[in-house]
Amino acid sequence: MVAIDSGSTVVATDNCVTTTIDGEIVLLNNETGRYQGLSGAGPDIWDRIQEPTVPTEIVSALVEEYDVDRDRAANDVDRFLETLAAEQLIKVDASPTP
Repeated sequence: MVAIDSGSTVVATDNCVTTTIDGEIVLLNNETGRYQGLSGAGPDIWDRIQEPTVPTEIVSALVEEYDVDRDRAANDVDRFLETLAAEQLIKVDASPTP
């Protein structure tokens, strides 16, 4: 499993096709042929990772937008990004950010 920490940069891969159905984003990984459905805050996170970003920026945005506890948001974002990484839907650069 890919380790994602607060200094990692994440970005959506360009090897998937996305569509929105009834407010849910459906992703198809062209390389694996596997689908992933995103609902709840998932589509917001997906929008935020279209450009390289660090998980702490995503957490801060979700805390503000959804009025959720920072620790819970950080845990949920970490698990979500790890799932996307396992499905090869994001690239993770664990290099320190400048």
